[in-house]
Amino acid sequence: MDDLPSDGLAGHRFELALGAIALVALAVRIVFIVVVSPRVPRLGDASAYHLLAERLAHGAGYIRPFDNLLLHVQRPTAEYPPLFPALLSLPARLGAHSVEEQRIFLAFVGTATVALIGLLGRRTASPGAGLIAAALAAVYPMLFLTDATLMAESLYVLLVTVVLLAAYRAYDDPKPSRFVALGIAVGLATLTRAEGTLLGIVVVVPLAAFLRNLSTRERLQRAAVTLGIAVVVIAPWTIRNAVRFHTFVPVSNNAGTLIDGANCDATYGGPQIGLWRETFSQPGTNTPGSSAAATPVDQAQACFEGFDIADPRFDEASAANTDTRAGLHYARRHLGQLPKVAVVRVLRTWGLYAPKHQVDFESLEGRPRAWQMRGTVMYWALLPFAIVGAVILRRRRRLVWPLVATAMTVTLVAAATYGQQRFRIAAEPALLVLAAVALHAAWQRVRRARANSLPARVTG
Repeated sequence: MDDLPSDGLAGHRFELALGAIALVALAVRIVFIVVVSPRVPRLGDASAYHLLAERLAHGAGYIRPFDNLLLHVQRPTAEYPPLFPALLSLPARLGAHSVEEQRIFLAFVGTATVALIGLLGRRTASPGAGLIAAALAAVYPMLFLTDATLMAESLYVLLVTVVLLAAYRAYDDPKPSRFVALGIAVGLATLTRAEGTLLGIVVVVPLAAFLRNLSTRERLQRAAVTLGIAVVVIAPWTIRNAVRFHTFVPVSNNAGTLIDGANCDATYGGPQIGLWRETFSQPGTNTPGSSAAATPVDQAQACFEGFDIADPRFDEASAANTDTRAGLHYARRHLGQLPKVAVVRVLRTWGLYAPKHQVDFESLEGRPRAWQMRGTVMYWALLPFAIVGAVILRRRRRLVWPLVATAMTVTLVAAATYGQQRFRIAAEPALLVLAAVALHAAWQRVRRARANSLPARVTG
């Protein structure tokens, strides 16, 4: 187990300070929701989550929300992973049915994330670094914007932080029960966003290799237990999908929408390169897919065309398969352009390509443009500190891989899909913790310098 410095903040002092920061985080989120009140687009992910939660609260199950809203028909859906709508249905079951009330509920979820980031900072570095990480998380727009705009990333970032904490606990004491807990966390993260599976693999497999005092067989067993438990957690939803759609849908039908809209003329060149686009061919009958960040484009550009929900034969899984084939066919025909497009996707996700244009694009999801830009600027300010923090932890011989794994996962997902700063959410806890490590180290250096200069002043 790594030797953690106390820096005078052990025990109740740390807990009290973290609790105070959490209260500030809650206040920031509630004030932002009430005062700024970001809009929720009528047709988009946030509205879909809201409607799904309402249907679940009324016992209707997972049905396509816009089909039900516009055409009053009930069709099964797996367009979105199930866990976030299920969580959002809890306040609805208690009588909180408005978007505003559901956003207030997510403010508490976001506050829990802040506290967990503080605990993660304490485990990876020190209690002081943990408090700095929590304080940064409390006021970081890239976190509280997800709560205010009613997006699944609000729950996903909490579960990613749980995965990281569980990974460090398993590393500290590699008994099977801790790897079971890690597998449960990976499974729940996957049921919130499908890339949780990739995160689990990237975290768990190398982690098993780092375990000390275990044989190769035992290390393989630990990794297998973790990933096996994750599959067990996901399996009931996958079985439900097989029954409803008569095909294999592990987590979501959203991949078809994503692949089709990310691989077309508009996103392989020009100002929209690396983004996601949608073509509305028949307004009123076609509904958008997974992203609210869509604007009408020329039909000839062959981007995702929406779903023709007015067709009585419409089947979500079949439509997703058709869209997947269309997007992959386009990508295969333009393999020469794909490396450049993939690089731009990654740079966009990491806020390093056409940032003003990227902010405009992401504001289409309901994020206030000014606050999205403030979040981008704060991210830029933290990024150099995070790099320094990673170097510091390596020099201290601390385990850094779980934190680095989140950045690797985000990069792989962006390269395969499209550029969106929202997709960076899985790496935000690591970013904040690593930046806090550097800031705390700088503060300690300043304190030591002051302490060393004090006798000289007295002597003088």
